[in-house]
Amino acid sequence: MRGFIDRVTDGVAVVLLEGGGRAYLHAAALPAGVAAGTVVECELRRLPPPAGADEAQEVAELIARLRAGEHQHG
Repeated sequence: MRGFIDRVTDGVAVVLLEGGGRAYLHAAALPAGVAAGTVVECELRRLPPPAGADEAQEVAELIARLRAGEHQHG
């Protein structure tokens, strides 16, 4: 899906998505040269769990890290 970088504020990029909605990304995750006003292609893929991993446990741990704000540190 395509998106449009609406703004980058306090290290967070706001991407308005073509099909509606928005995404918030750490600005450091943007490709070089991307800034407010740039049209981008966004791709989401389901990742398989690591071999031998408990997928439910992995998801619970990811949610806990995100809620704790670990994604805001870079």
